[in-house]
Amino acid sequence: MKAKSPSSKKILVTGTALTRARAEKISAVEGMKLSPRMAAWFMTADKQGLTPEEKRAQIRAEFAKKP
Repeated sequence: MKAKSPSSKKILVTGTALTRARAEKISAVEGMKLSPRMAAWFMTADKQGLTPEEKRAQIRAEFAKKP
């Protein structure tokens, strides 16, 4: 009997997105949580409807260490 090659196996992909709620649960397991300042910032960003790219740019601008 011929052994099946790894490529012949079916791989199931759930397509589950990593949402903020899921990321917070994962972080909580590691003992991390958002500061009140960051939680307020995210609420504001969500109300403004910012894209992920816009959020990252604003986070870098606001929270990066300044010389």
